[in-house]
Amino acid sequence: MEFLKKLCSVNSVSGNEEKVAEIIKNEISEYVDEIYTDVMGNLIAVKKGSETSRKFMLAAHMDEIGVMVTFIDDKGYLRFTNLGGVKTDYLCGRAVIFDNGVKGIVFKEDNVELSKAKLGNFYIDIGAKEKKKPKN
Repeated sequence: MEFLKKLCSVNSVSGNEEKVAEIIKNEISEYVDEIYTDVMGNLIAVKKGSETSRKFMLAAHMDEIGVMVTFIDDKGYLRFTNLGGVKTDYLCGRAVIFDNGVKGIVFKEDNVELSKAKLGNFYIDIGAKEKKKPKN
């Protein structure tokens, strides 16, 4: 159960699975003969058997569905795009946490019916009052 807690406690959105790969690598390294990461970021572990042993492969995703901020609007709301299969039906009211620890809640624009909402109709509120102006 502790291993599962470790896996679930680390952010691992698509394209950023290094942290979860490291956890898995540390947990399984003593049980395998070979372990490496390929150019696509896949963690591959090999346990050699005898020539008469049955062969099998266990495959699983290390990534999770997430979002990436694309810009901040004038009200300080974060607009975002999807990383993976984000379904708009389940976005409203969802809590999000970014790698830097900032937390927010996903909301939908008031003028759009939920059943007709597209990804661009949602925003993340992190409690900012306005878009931060860059210092000159």
